[in-house]
Amino acid sequence: MSSNSNDTSTCVALIMGQKKLFCGLTVASVFVLGFYQLALRPALPDDGDWSGTRDVPGVLLQLEQKLSENRDTSSSSNYKPGADLLAEDDISSNRSTSDGYEPLKKIYPELYEKIPKTFHKRYKNPCFMDHESKKLRCLPYFYLVGMPKCGTTDLWAKLVGHPQVIDVPKEPHWWARRRNGWTKTPIHQGQVNRVRQMTKMKDDSSIEWYFNWFEAFAGSQLKKNKEAVCGDGSVSTGFMSLENWRGNFPGSKEPPFSLADLMYTLQPSAKIVFILREPVSRYFSAHLYNGGHNAKSFSNAVEKNVECMQTCIKNRSDRVCAYQQACDQVFRGMYIIYLSDWLKAYGRDQVHVVRLDDWMDEPVEEYKRLLDFLELDPISDEAIRRIVKSKVMNSQSKKKKSAGAVSNSTKKLLQDFYRPFNQRLAALLNDNRFLWDYG
Repeated sequence: MSSNSNDTSTCVALIMGQKKLFCGLTVASVFVLGFYQLALRPALPDDGDWSGTRDVPGVLLQLEQKLSENRDTSSSSNYKPGADLLAEDDISSNRSTSDGYEPLKKIYPELYEKIPKTFHKRYKNPCFMDHESKKLRCLPYFYLVGMPKCGTTDLWAKLVGHPQVIDVPKEPHWWARRRNGWTKTPIHQGQVNRVRQMTKMKDDSSIEWYFNWFEAFAGSQLKKNKEAVCGDGSVSTGFMSLENWRGNFPGSKEPPFSLADLMYTLQPSAKIVFILREPVSRYFSAHLYNGGHNAKSFSNAVEKNVECMQTCIKNRSDRVCAYQQACDQVFRGMYIIYLSDWLKAYGRDQVHVVRLDDWMDEPVEEYKRLLDFLELDPISDEAIRRIVKSKVMNSQSKKKKSAGAVSNSTKKLLQDFYRPFNQRLAALLNDNRFLWDYG
């Protein structure tokens, strides 16, 4: 594995999904934290400007907006690499599921009524006995939430190869889409129709539909093996906001709650997995996957949609622009926006980030790290090699070859756009490999 990480022994080493290793603060770090206390905090908006926000995450959103006001979104010239680390201490591993979340309980009463606060202790997977239906109801033990065209299909295919993980259909798309009335079936049409027959409702929005998904495809195995677990690999979960946030929270400048917040209050012990890819190659792959013809059509799309997003960011925050999903696929490479919200909700110990480069270069080691994060039974290196050596899933290699190479000018345009977002991501994760060597 190639690495350009900042590997200094005097910094705070923060590794996603693993225990924190504290090895001291540098003088510079103390200075930065002091600067935050004395200079930035008084400049944040009053709480009244952020209707419905939680205290700590609300401050983070305000801080991020304040920092972005002086950040050039098309170059790194005005970016201060340490700035985003000012918010790091507010991303904790222990959060209360009650502090500041009351508005969500009023908006989504069915979820809080149907999902219990505690689950059956005899099952490793979150399951409970529904006394009304007399059925064992289960939710996912882990969520592979994104990002699209970053290797989620391949990672999922290998993960369900572990003997403890039940191979359920990957993408029910319930939290971000079906819950809001979406009824399309781009994948899993047969499985979706089967669950609809079980649920007997006009659409797929009820939590009963989601319960039935796991009853249909994992229920019998969970009953037989109480150490087995299942997951949800819907990539829409990672980048979509809560619906109608402007209507639900009048006067809010940004979404005061994220989908991650809602899921955290309902499943505070869930494990969250991201796999991320160099943003330019991700965008090109998505362009071809969604009907783009070749590198030339990609160049045309990039020029149009980068300008679209830059215009949006001039008038709104980058967070609002990323969540409104305009400007084609460009927003899905703004990883820092989405990952920040998941970290603010779940904390560092419950979010694991994989780089696609590492997954392709050292799959055995990455697989072992993933099993450790998910607290699954270890298996031998030989067994892991058998799992990961199978064909790479959904790679589009033939389509990319026929599409031609992306022009240098298009690459540069996208790299210049994504650079500041990558810098913020690398600072947040304390890992310069997420800069992707843009220079």
